[in-house]
Amino acid sequence: MLEVRGIPVPDSVRERITACTDLDRMDAWLERFRTVERAEDLSVEDVEIPESGPRPDRS
Repeated sequence: MLEVRGIPVPDSVRERITACTDLDRMDAWLERFRTVERAEDLSVEDVEIPESGPRPDRS
């Protein structure tokens, strides 16, 4: 999503994103991907994951 917006993604950020298996964290990143101006602004390690109820079935 960042590359589509023309934002370069350093290998270190790409590795953290592609290695993630936490769906809540990925959802939080997707929200932030829309607004950051640099991949470094994403702070992929510091994204706060909101507490929520049961996740909807995405199948």
